[in-house]
Amino acid sequence: MLTPVADGVLVHQSELLRNNTVVVQGEAGVLVVDPGLTTGEMSCLAEDLRRLGQPVVAGFATHPD
Repeated sequence: MLTPVADGVLVHQSELLRNNTVVVQGEAGVLVVDPGLTTGEMSCLAEDLRRLGQPVVAGFATHPD
């Protein structure tokens, strides 16, 4: 589940490794940084983003695992 931490910034902490997915909201959509690792995390993130009603316009991972 995405949790607001600042205006336009939401995070989700992975249960697997305790790393964070960060979602930054913008005018055109959202930037996703370090999306989840497991199928369950990705499904949860996709559902949360659907509820936001904003498309993902960019994303990247800070580490290749």
